[in-house]
Amino acid sequence: MAAGKLSIGYVLSLAVADSVFMGGAMVTDPYGLPLEFRYTEPVRATRLQRVLYGDVLEKYIHGDVIVANLVGRLEQKPDIVLVSDPTLLPVLETAGRQAAALSPGRVPPLKDYGAQQEVAEGDFFLQLTDSGSPVRVRLAPGGAADAARKDEAARILTEIGRTMDALEPLVRVEAAVRMLWDEAPEAPPA
Repeated sequence: MAAGKLSIGYVLSLAVADSVFMGGAMVTDPYGLPLEFRYTEPVRATRLQRVLYGDVLEKYIHGDVIVANLVGRLEQKPDIVLVSDPTLLPVLETAGRQAAALSPGRVPPLKDYGAQQEVAEGDFFLQLTDSGSPVRVRLAPGGAADAARKDEAARILTEIGRTMDALEPLVRVEAAVRMLWDEAPEAPPA
């Protein structure tokens, strides 16, 4: 698939206040230009939910309530969905989406553009610039097609890395969600 035909999804879920969560999803073209943006209204966890769900409440809200809902509502069907939080990967894989968690690599540059260095199963560094640190790519664990998923994720990221910073749109989605919360009628004054 040519880079011009690719679309990339960026999804996140944030705690915007005590027991209040919001999420956002943006689909871009391979140049980082937005094709679609969706967000959730604030999701408030009640005291009873905090007691009943215990330690799994936030994971449930971030994954099943916010991220699964956002991805399911996207009209654009991205070739890959990128997140910053690797705990969201199983939810995206269950939804049938090719997904990867990206983060800055903080290691010396790899030899060539597109070079890979294995960290662990489903976890590798990928050089997406001519100089500078590679990005760290994590895939959801398990599955019979791990090698194929890794190859496909690396191929898509290498293609889009030529025309955009693959990490930067996550910053825009977070800024948009925080702006929406700051402007929400129930948000506390800044």
